[in-house]
Amino acid sequence: MIRSLFSRARNPEERRVRAWCRKTLGVTPGDLPLYRQALRHVSAVSEERPDLPDNERLEFLGDAVLDAIIGDLLFATYPDKGEGFLTRMRSKLVSRTQLNMLARRIEIERVMESNVSRSHESSVPGNALEALIGALFLDRGFDRTRKVVVKLIQAHIDLREVEKEDKDGKSRLLEWGQKRRKKVEFVIREEGGGGRGKHYVAEVRINGEVKGTGKGTSKKVAEQDAAQSAFRSMRSRRSGGGHHRAEQG
Repeated sequence: MIRSLFSRARNPEERRVRAWCRKTLGVTPGDLPLYRQALRHVSAVSEERPDLPDNERLEFLGDAVLDAIIGDLLFATYPDKGEGFLTRMRSKLVSRTQLNMLARRIEIERVMESNVSRSHESSVPGNALEALIGALFLDRGFDRTRKVVVKLIQAHIDLREVEKEDKDGKSRLLEWGQKRRKKVEFVIREEGGGGRGKHYVAEVRINGEVKGTGKGTSKKVAEQDAAQSAFRSMRSRRSGGGHHRAEQG
């Protein structure tokens, strides 16, 4: 799993990334190029160096690893809570807003390669954090990655405050389906564009029937939009029968 634990940094950028990983993550990278890839946004790949890999594939992997780590953490932290609560909490902890906040608190932008303006509100820091988790998993394995991620969460996120936050649309819809034994699925139906022009189309299926569609610049945004579309659709069908409980959670 560890390609070369004693590999040396070959240039100032690698030395900077290695020092940051040691200080912030408590990990000495074994495969420095892998970590640099995780911290390289597609906007930083120039036409002169198209061979440089960006962090999108590692972001995909890190997203899956993070879901497993958060699920394990919440399962142990809340032994008396049901699936609906755990699903809602996981959704909050892996939301783009939460990941961006955590990424900025650990100052990930100090070691990122990106040509996206920092003054521009974007998901770049949170995406880089997910990619970094993917790199850490490949380099050091799941157990070490879990320890690093849990330590970061405990240091920078108050789970009690997260519990108090209002439920987002997707979480409310999932909990609503759980309570009523209905199968709620979020499916990415379409993906197009590239770079900053990338867009997604998501749909919500309840017991296999499409109840709402949504669009967004990320999968999570599209899913949230689709959840709100489903709420509107179900409200309109019940317009003559009182309020809609799904929106109350």
